[in-house]
Amino acid sequence: MKITLVGHASILVEMNGATCLMDPVFGDPFEDGAVVTCPKRKVYPERLPPVDVLIISHRHPDHFDLSSLSMLQRDCITICPADPLIVYALEKLGFRDIQPVHAMGEIRSDTMELFPTQSEVTSVREFGMVFHDSSGTFWNQVDTELSAATIEAVVQRFGQIDLLFAMYASQNFDFFENRTTAFPYEIHAANLANVVRIRPRVVVPGSAGFRFCDDQEWLNAFLFPISRERFAGDMRQLDPSIDVRIVNPGDMIELQKEAVDLLPAASKVAEMEMDDTARIRFDPTRPIPPLVDLNPRGDSTVRLKELTEEFVVKGLSGFINDGYKSGHPLITQYLEIQAQYAVEIVYPDDAADCYRFDFGVNPPRLVTGAGAMEHANIVHRIAASALVEWIERRKSYFYVRAFSRRFSTLNRLRMEDGTVNLEPVLVPDLLMHYLLNESEGSEFAAKHYVDLKLQAL
Repeated sequence: MKITLVGHASILVEMNGATCLMDPVFGDPFEDGAVVTCPKRKVYPERLPPVDVLIISHRHPDHFDLSSLSMLQRDCITICPADPLIVYALEKLGFRDIQPVHAMGEIRSDTMELFPTQSEVTSVREFGMVFHDSSGTFWNQVDTELSAATIEAVVQRFGQIDLLFAMYASQNFDFFENRTTAFPYEIHAANLANVVRIRPRVVVPGSAGFRFCDDQEWLNAFLFPISRERFAGDMRQLDPSIDVRIVNPGDMIELQKEAVDLLPAASKVAEMEMDDTARIRFDPTRPIPPLVDLNPRGDSTVRLKELTEEFVVKGLSGFINDGYKSGHPLITQYLEIQAQYAVEIVYPDDAADCYRFDFGVNPPRLVTGAGAMEHANIVHRIAASALVEWIERRKSYFYVRAFSRRFSTLNRLRMEDGTVNLEPVLVPDLLMHYLLNESEGSEFAAKHYVDLKLQAL
């Protein structure tokens, strides 16, 4: 078996009996232009061998890239989660043999086996993948969170895992929620513990080879607290018997019956152009730039004001009023905690409109104008053009989140046995919930976004 890192989460696996391509992303930037592969690489899709099996682990755009999929032959077997959006897009692209599968179910031939592995994440349908043939066993964890039961089941089934591409980076995406910059000690420990439980011959820190670029580059200092070198060093300290390798785009790994050989820069499909991983060095003391609206489409401020005001005053406010009357559980929750929820929309000329929903009264009341931000204890500040792109489904939240700032000071205060207890109260963000779940057409939003991408191809 030969495994080639094409870059980030994209891998080519040449097995006895089949050539498999997983999560192909060939171009930079990707994810709506927000990120590029890191280390920097160049890919030559025309040099790919004929692909027998295409595998999509999940729908996130750094794994499910429509422009890259459009470059492939459509007659391969295509394996994906039972996710209607992925199936829909693959059908629209013309793939003819689409096989949605569930985790922990075998896919076998006379010479090889594929085994999709379970994830504990419930917010997205995803799987990792075990590749097994007579030369050995390779487990690509991708982004899946592993339970002890899943690890035990895989090890019992396959015995010694020769090669593991392990989740390691613990990307600090909580930064988008509350600007948390703390080092993720617990998650890092859990990732290391998974490797110790699996005890592979060789482990590679995998599926996190990207960085934010251009206007979003400032995020790199906050979102990548664990480097490949940190993971490797901690792993060697924990268990020196496990061989840890760092693999770059264009490197190949060959499994040959209990031997695992690293072949640097051996691939013709991809090559590393530069090791620029220093650009994602974690440094939470870096300044967070002020939120400004870069307005990349050049919309007029008048148009942006009209669209965003209609969204808040009619759309979001209408949902809150209807939810109050119908007893919507989220609106009821906001009323119970008497939240003061504010939306501040920043325009290209640095002006801003402020709206606050006062859940301390019945029914909830909308406050606008100069005093709207006063007393707010949950705030969502967002660039107008980014909000419009999101409303019109031209951009996904993966892109928009860099142009949004959110925080909450909401807490629950009580006295117990003479001790004052102050607990943070966590509730779903109203604007996000409305856009993703309640606004007109939200049930088709992901499909509409995919259709726009397909039309562009």
